[in-house]
Order: sequence, then structure tokens, then C-alpha cells
Amino acid sequence: MLIIELKRMNLKSFFKKASIGFFITLTILVLWVNTTKAHPNVYYGKVVGTEFFVIQVRGDNGRISVFWLGHRTRLESRVPFFGDRVRIEYVKDRLRRNAVTRMKVLS
Repeated sequence: MLIIELKRMNLKSFFKKASIGFFITLTILVLWVNTTKAHPNVYYGKVVGTEFFVIQVRGDNGRISVFWLGHRTRLESRVPFFGDRVRIEYVKDRLRRNAVTRMKVLS
């Protein structure tokens, strides 16, 4: 009777350790797959909205994209207003937002 209980305890602890290891491995794999390389992209469009540190820009294809203006944003000209055509260089930040690195008002 004692041997059967020890075997059950060993199996329970084995499954507990195996499930914890599986979830840790799965978490690391998901985080590794979702990492993005920080290469800058360029976006041209027209400003259609602003709110605090967020700017909405309508691209040439009609799609509206949202960009986050952080503390590392470099303005190569003035701050954009509604209707201004802008050139935006951006990277994806850790929260997968479009973080602007350089912005220039074209018109």
C-alpha cells in the first residue's frame, strides 16, 4: 500500500513539473517568435487627427494608421497640423505600436 502511494506521489510531482516546464517553454517560444527587428520604415500621408502623443495619418492608399510620438521623436520641421502632408520614419516598439523616430512636414 505504501509503495502504491509513493508511486502516485511521484507521478503527481512528475506531471506537475512537466506541466510547469511545458508552460515556461511555451511562453519563451511565443515571446521569441513575436520579437520584431528594429528596422525603420517610411510612411507618407496626410494628418487627419491628433490626440496628446498620438497622431493619425491617412496614407496614399486611403488607410488610416496611428503613430505614437514618444520622447525620442525628432521633428525635422514644425509640429504637424490637420491636413499637413508628412513623411514619417518609424519602428515598432515593444508594445508593437508604431513609434515615430523622425517626422517631417512636406507641405
